[in-house]
Amino acid sequence: MIPAVRTFGRLLARHGLALAAWYLAGEALHEIFVQLAGFIGGLTTLGGLLLLPLAVAARLVSYVAMYLTVQRSLPHSASDHRPGYRQFAQTTLVAILPFFAFYAAWGMLDVDIKAFFNIASGIALRDASYDAAQLGDRGGLIAVGVLPVAVLVIALVVRVLLARIGGRLPTWTLALAAYAEVVWTFMLFTLVGQWWAQAKEWIADRAGVAWFEGIGDWFGANVLPVATLWETVLWLVGLVVAAVVVPAAWLTVAGVIYGTTFDATPAVLGRIEQAPPGAVSNLARNLALRLEGLWAALALIWRGGPVVFGCTALAYAVWSWAEQVGSRGLLQLVGAHDTAFWSGFFPLLLVAVAAVAEPLRVAIVATAFDTVVGRPEAGMGTRESGFDGEARDLVGTGDVEHERPVGVVGEQENREDGVGA
Repeated sequence: MIPAVRTFGRLLARHGLALAAWYLAGEALHEIFVQLAGFIGGLTTLGGLLLLPLAVAARLVSYVAMYLTVQRSLPHSASDHRPGYRQFAQTTLVAILPFFAFYAAWGMLDVDIKAFFNIASGIALRDASYDAAQLGDRGGLIAVGVLPVAVLVIALVVRVLLARIGGRLPTWTLALAAYAEVVWTFMLFTLVGQWWAQAKEWIADRAGVAWFEGIGDWFGANVLPVATLWETVLWLVGLVVAAVVVPAAWLTVAGVIYGTTFDATPAVLGRIEQAPPGAVSNLARNLALRLEGLWAALALIWRGGPVVFGCTALAYAVWSWAEQVGSRGLLQLVGAHDTAFWSGFFPLLLVAVAAVAEPLRVAIVATAFDTVVGRPEAGMGTRESGFDGEARDLVGTGDVEHERPVGVVGEQENREDGVGA
């Protein structure tokens, strides 16, 4: 573990200030896009919907930049050259899906949507003299219906078309491809989240559920050991999620960004990639490439072994505790103030703590990733993240001359220099 500690210290010493700057830039752009989307949403919900995904993308870009910044100082995972704009855009593309899944699962997507709705509805109601009947397509209310589904489908079609002909387009079109990817992914997770919320509400209204809840309340009020056991189980579940699932999720995101290679892959993904050309099969190959990279990144968790991942979970738990202590200490240092003061300065104080904490988290996760890759028995390495040229992966054999390079998985024999050097 001594080499890992040295790597951690090297990352902070060389890149600590750059990591803090990237984090602050991402947070600033995130807030700007939320406010701008809310303002536009007060005039037209569609316009706000097209801007709000950029708020999440701002945070994604900042984290991609942070992990790529420290990569050149990782002893086993360093890239041979600095990533250019095209490589950075391709890395962002492949990181969108896992990052959005993490972002939605931890409730951060709901926070953005609620902030967007509060801003947009306030502006729309004021302009409509607080007459809800006059709102029309205003107010920022995102509900399952024609509008969000249409946005999702159109963005997905644009994304597939750009992927198909992207090799013949200039580099700047990768930004358009990334935007289309962000929009359809944002709408997908938003609609799934709303569907799930409606499903939970429907389940909660069933008579059988109410009956079971009544039984649980009776046990909680009359049988103290049962209530204590239940609270203990909930506490243990929360502890496992905080100590194991969260660092595993961040390790997976880092693995996708760094382009993890793996010496085994599910057979179903290989069959999908070898499917005959066609619109449906091209879309399936697009999805398979994402799942292939995600599968390789997930392999980090068990290929690293219990000792490496246990140390990672422990380091992450210490980091989480230190962040909470730092936030509490800073708030106590500032002291008591009125509500108007806290409404303006509370978010800034939390961002100030995060500007110190986030570089530490990135260094912890990057060090854990590099430690796994550095184990020869892990059989893992890295490559340039992306879809191997983006356009070629989705072009069938009958479309243009096709020279698809080796994919994410099965490339290990050509990447021995990326392991244990």
